Amino acid sequence: MKISKHLPILALFLVLAIAVASCAGAVEPPDDDSDPGQPTDVPAVGGELVYGITGEPVILNPILATDTPSAFVNSRIYAGLVRADENLQMEPYVAHDWEYSDDGLEWTFYLRDDVYFHDGELLTAEDVVYTYMTILDPDYTGVRASSYAPVEEVVAEDDFTVRFSLHTPYAPLLSTLGMGILPSHLYSDTPVAELRELDVNMEPVGSGPYTFKEWQSGQYVILERNPDFFLDGPFIETVNIRIYGDGQVVLAALEAGDIDLLGAIPPDDVDRITEEYADRLEFHNLQQNGYSYIGLKQTDPILSDVRVRQALMYGIDRQGIVDNILGGLGTVMNANIPGFSWVHNPNLNPYEYNPDTAIELLEDAGWTEVADDGIRMNAEGERLTITTVSGTGDTLREDVMLIAQQNLAEIGVELKPEFYEWSVLLNQYLDVAKFQSYLLSWSLSTDPDDFITFHSSAGVNEDGQLAGFNDVEYSNPEVDELLERGRTTMDKNERQQIYFEVQEILNEELPYVFLFSRDVVAAVHKDVKGVVMTGIGSLYPERWYIETESVAAKD
Repeated sequence: MKISKHLPILALFLVLAIAVASCAGAVEPPDDDSDPGQPTDVPAVGGELVYGITGEPVILNPILATDTPSAFVNSRIYAGLVRADENLQMEPYVAHDWEYSDDGLEWTFYLRDDVYFHDGELLTAEDVVYTYMTILDPDYTGVRASSYAPVEEVVAEDDFTVRFSLHTPYAPLLSTLGMGILPSHLYSDTPVAELRELDVNMEPVGSGPYTFKEWQSGQYVILERNPDFFLDGPFIETVNIRIYGDGQVVLAALEAGDIDLLGAIPPDDVDRITEEYADRLEFHNLQQNGYSYIGLKQTDPILSDVRVRQALMYGIDRQGIVDNILGGLGTVMNANIPGFSWVHNPNLNPYEYNPDTAIELLEDAGWTEVADDGIRMNAEGERLTITTVSGTGDTLREDVMLIAQQNLAEIGVELKPEFYEWSVLLNQYLDVAKFQSYLLSWSLSTDPDDFITFHSSAGVNEDGQLAGFNDVEYSNPEVDELLERGRTTMDKNERQQIYFEVQEILNEELPYVFLFSRDVVAAVHKDVKGVVMTGIGSLYPERWYIETESVAAKD
């Protein structure tokens, strides 16, 4: 027996309820039987949309990229089997339909027959097979293999039918299949272990709404409209993604009118910007599906002691950071699931700011001596010093680091910040799991599965390679078992209980100092219409258009 892909299946999986601002200027769907969400009046093609981002893309290959700037660019160039809608449910994209067997072990996807790569080659089932079997290849050098561990094989049944065969039922599968599909004809002749070296990773060929034109390092990435895109649109002719050194510089560009869209106004500037530029900009209030944290290497001699990790949670005024740095636009996190999720556990230790409790824990852990500069030492005379790496260009992270440094100094912990440009941070520290601690943020999936982040198999493997996103090398057999069960059960209530238990353990053991989930205010020029923005980012870029005197809607 086969089960249709439509609403009943989606109810089994997700869905994180998320507060999303209404999108001014969005095009209303038609009342007839045409494709919902498509505009009733087709806008004219033309114009340029200028984004402002901080941080440079690292690699324009969706199965190898790990950073936000690369993911942003890739989402415009590539198309996946499915994609998330405004409610974070998965909807058709390259696959127009799918079904799965009643035991959950076989999923069949039916592809559109009108999807072409930007070089004119037809996208077929072989490209889908290549993309996912490459991730499953033993020589794959990326970090996503554990996300597809339950997949046994991916097979092309014919040119436009793909079958995923699984070892076990896998509840999050659908949410993982938004991965951009690679053109196998440009990659398959290269050994999997050598894929990172290909020039096509820097001059990508996808099947998405925009084609790659130019990448000037440190300055911009230029994309152009794909006239052969398989859905209506895109309507904007050119997308100019400008790269800025930090948050204040990109904010100045917004104020000057040099960019049309900024994904997050710095919290200190929200009130001023929304008041001064209301005539030119539309503002979208978004609760982000993610959180900021300090990752703590579990094998580090200092941080391997849970008492030290708990002391850090008590010793940082996280609510003060939300109030004073975020201007109240955020929520303190005590585990890995934001408060709006259907699997959020509200009954966790809140670790309210308490320097006295933090000091007690540190002394119990053997950090009893205090040097002349106030930093604690153990019986061997070793200083309680923690080096925390992060990326340059984000003034918010710099402010958070400064407050954490000041708070921890009061309890005798020396926090030493080190900031690196994105490519260096990823290549020399995070992607090779070589650090003591780091400060960054997660953008989360539409499914609560956190296997790739906290399962021991997603850490550093026997070859010394990071197998997933568990770069802190957290390992707990009970959490492993729970995460495995959370993936295999299709019962929503059972999944909720499983993830409640995972949060309780993470709240106790603290592989991270969980900081906060942000509420952000994005700014978009009023001439840009059809905008859809959510806590997972901007959606449907092919539907956006520019309405000006020179680029007016068609009659």
